[in-house]
Amino acid sequence: ALTDGKSEIEQKTRDLLVSVVENYDIGVSILAVKLQDVELPNAEVRAAFTAVTDARETKNTKINEARKYENQKLSEAQGEKDAIISRAEAEKISRIQQAEGDVAVFNKLYSEYVGNQKITRQRLILETLEEVLPGAKIYIMNDDGETLKYLPLQPQQPATQSTEEKSKEGGGKQ
Repeated sequence: ALTDGKSEIEQKTRDLLVSVVENYDIGVSILAVKLQDVELPNAEVRAAFTAVTDARETKNTKINEARKYENQKLSEAQGEKDAIISRAEAEKISRIQQAEGDVAVFNKLYSEYVGNQKITRQRLILETLEEVLPGAKIYIMNDDGETLKYLPLQPQQPATQSTEEKSKEGGGKQ
């Protein structure tokens, strides 16, 4: 009654007084009951009341902090969810476009293949070799299983300077 519930106590008290006065029929009307100052009876009760009030305030503070934390985490999770969905949608579009491109290349090759099977097969083999062989070391072997030694299989390295340029730098010596 010190902090909350005052109006409820006032209303119940008024109702009780009205019913008692009506039973005695004394000619008095109760219009309102108003609690003015409520005093605690002693220090022990005052300390208990203060402890209850403090506990209630602490409870409300903790509830508010928990709600704030909940809202923060929900916002973070929502943002993370949106980012994941966005990345997934982009990946989906990328894969669809890649697949459509692959299908278009295949259909083009297939239409060429249907018209000229032998030539297209030969061309596909050569294109594959062009992709695979540039990084490979090539060895040519004879029927006996021996490597041919004098055939230059690797492309020639371009000279860093021609002999003519070297002679100009060196004072005309050759």
